[in-house]
Amino acid sequence: MAKNFTDPNILVRAEIATLPTPGFGVKYDEFQRDNPDLEIIRLGSNENLYGPSPLVLKAIEDSIGEINFYPDNTCTEISEKMGHVLGVDPSRLVFDCGAESIMLTLMNLCLRPGDKVVSLIPSFPPIYTWTAAVGAEVIGVEHEDDLLFSADKFCDAAAGGVRMVYLCMPNNPTGSYFTGPELSAIVEASSSDTLFVLDEAYVEFSRDKSNYPNAIQILEAAGQPYISLRTMSKAYALAGMRIGYGICYHEEFAGLLKRANTVFNVGVLTLRAAVAALSDPQHVKKTLSAVSDEKSRVEKEMLSMGIRLFNSAGNFNCVWVSEFSQALDIQNKMQQVGIFIKGQKGRPTKQGDFEGVLRITVGTPAYNDKMLKELETLI
Repeated sequence: MAKNFTDPNILVRAEIATLPTPGFGVKYDEFQRDNPDLEIIRLGSNENLYGPSPLVLKAIEDSIGEINFYPDNTCTEISEKMGHVLGVDPSRLVFDCGAESIMLTLMNLCLRPGDKVVSLIPSFPPIYTWTAAVGAEVIGVEHEDDLLFSADKFCDAAAGGVRMVYLCMPNNPTGSYFTGPELSAIVEASSSDTLFVLDEAYVEFSRDKSNYPNAIQILEAAGQPYISLRTMSKAYALAGMRIGYGICYHEEFAGLLKRANTVFNVGVLTLRAAVAALSDPQHVKKTLSAVSDEKSRVEKEMLSMGIRLFNSAGNFNCVWVSEFSQALDIQNKMQQVGIFIKGQKGRPTKQGDFEGVLRITVGTPAYNDKMLKELETLI
């Protein structure tokens, strides 16, 4: 054993040593032990509170005896099943233990020190961390005072020959999106070799928005390289199983991502659960309908309280507040009564601080009622 302590910071690249310490999720079990009389209502992580298909549960039960064996590292069955559902050649699909894992792989493989990535502000927080980790830079486009994002400003940001466009649609945490004409303009303004990374984790919930675009169709028509990151955590209710996938513009790009990845990256039970979930489209349809109805109802209730909302196409509503500290205060007070929502930083202010947003998952009717009742006393 070494006698002297070696500073771990000198063992990693300088970009890693200077990264901020990440925040970690809520320990619900610990909270329940400390608050045994409270019912926990989880509306902070955009989980699917309507649950998975019964076919998923049966598939997991039937596959328990296989967990001592490695999974199929080609993900052949789920690739063929998903390819059929999407109308995509299975060779263009990549699978991993969550869309985040594919996103991290993209950052490591495609970005170089000094590269620039265009994104929205606020957006999915890891984009800033993982970009910085490879020495690249995020060019952020903030939303306007009307809580909409300017396609013209995004075009200006993307026009400088950037390496990557990271476009989360529906955006996390705001649920925002660009329309078809707006997205076409952004593609037109971009370099032909700029990689578009579409984070479409919530795309299944966008059906309520009549002007929501088919982003892949637009990118393919323009011949733009892209990868669409998707997940089975939300619409399919498999968050605890950890499986995400990417739709690549070309099979050779998918091959490059697989070449540099781990061998057994999706577990046996997860693969069985995913195939079973795809085998029950009626369950997904029923879930999406229930979420849509509740989201509309919750939106109307919030607007009647005078709350400002982003135009969300996800399975969540996003509340704007003037200060980040206010968002955290509301989050903490809701948590004291067992209701978990997510307070996050919004766009930067002129005073050097941040506005705040509250991302609130659409839950069951009973959970939504309890959330609305408590929120009304705080906002």
